Amino acid sequence: MTKSRKFTITLVVLTIMLFIAVRVLPAFFYSAGRSALKKEDYKSAYSNLKKAYYINPTNKDYRYYFVKSLIHMTPTLEVQKEIFRIAYCDLDDSAAALALNTVNNWKDSLISGIGNNYIEQTPFNKGILRWDKKSFPLKIHVETDKKISVPAYYEDEVYKAFSQWQSSVDFMSFTRTNKKKEARILVKICPIPKGLCVGKVCKYIVGFTTPTIKLNRLERMTIVLYSANPAGNYFSDKEFYNTALHEIGHSLGIMGHSYSSDDLMYMASANNQVYTPYRSSFQSFSARDVNTVRLLYKLIPDITNIPVENIDTKGLIYAPIIIGSSKDINKRKIKEALNYIKNAPNMAGGYIDLGSAYAQDEKYQQALDTYRRAVKYARTNDEKYIIHYNAAAIYLSKNDFKTALRHAQKAREIEDNEEINDLISSINHANKLRKFFWNRIRF
Repeated sequence: MTKSRKFTITLVVLTIMLFIAVRVLPAFFYSAGRSALKKEDYKSAYSNLKKAYYINPTNKDYRYYFVKSLIHMTPTLEVQKEIFRIAYCDLDDSAAALALNTVNNWKDSLISGIGNNYIEQTPFNKGILRWDKKSFPLKIHVETDKKISVPAYYEDEVYKAFSQWQSSVDFMSFTRTNKKKEARILVKICPIPKGLCVGKVCKYIVGFTTPTIKLNRLERMTIVLYSANPAGNYFSDKEFYNTALHEIGHSLGIMGHSYSSDDLMYMASANNQVYTPYRSSFQSFSARDVNTVRLLYKLIPDITNIPVENIDTKGLIYAPIIIGSSKDINKRKIKEALNYIKNAPNMAGGYIDLGSAYAQDEKYQQALDTYRRAVKYARTNDEKYIIHYNAAAIYLSKNDFKTALRHAQKAREIEDNEEINDLISSINHANKLRKFFWNRIRF
């Protein structure tokens, strides 16, 4: 037998096998799955219909009955993801309608058990960032910049605010540590930056919270509380307490703001206000604040302080079911960042958040333009590091390796860590690959 004949026979056999795999096998699995569904053997139905669906994911019958089998399964993370994916896919059919109805029922059931909340405002970038529930009590440390003196009650009010959170949310607890490096939540009392006023008009924030994330793991939350307003006046005990209470909310995972002035996590949009902590009495939680944080800790986090694969997902909810798709989240993030900039146009934080939101939407030029504005107002090393790191990542995606490396090296000058060194290695590797293939094309 000649080689060409052997090749022809092999090709025919492979074609027949492919036909069987594409046409016959899914039909077999579909039939077995339908039969198992009628017998209420849902585990077997799921197993067979999943195979049929995976082989031919656009077949309407396979899709519909696969969803039917999913509905009867224990809603594990895998099952939740499957139903959500089909509910929000591009195909508009009975399977998508059934999946969407299931998602809405899950959401309504959970929300009705929790109560009114603003969970849609909690995401960080496009996902959930929070501490692993088993990590409580969290270690906290409070320090005051050595260059300034502040009223003695400042630190007392911070600890009082932590105590308020602990007494209001049953599973939360905190413990003090004198070792800064051990702290999961670090509170820094710092002098307020200069240049926040134009004439007699001052737009500023009284504090902000920044997560430290390394290799997709939450290392620490850092709260910065300013020691005085732009006029140099100290805050009252009530004002400082309310500010701390608000920022602790961010450090626990509420990364956005409520739009209701009744809530602790409200951020005003009026030009003469920043946060509602400027109240004449000590702030307390609304029911919506407590409901929001309780619901937040029922969602599976995208980033937490333990490896994601080690998260105990039993009883937890796939976050997009509650907070929506990544596209929905990013729209809210852009709105939030613009509101922040309106209140504090001379602070880098709003521009950094807006640039990140644009980058998530792959609007890279808008992101870079926004980061350029952020550079103008960046005052801390953390802000400068984030700007240059993010800019480097964007230029890498645009294959502008020279500019990417320049920004990455600036970030490394600010903080030399594993994260930035990995990014620099990626830039150099991508650049070498491009040169290699370019040389192969030329020669």
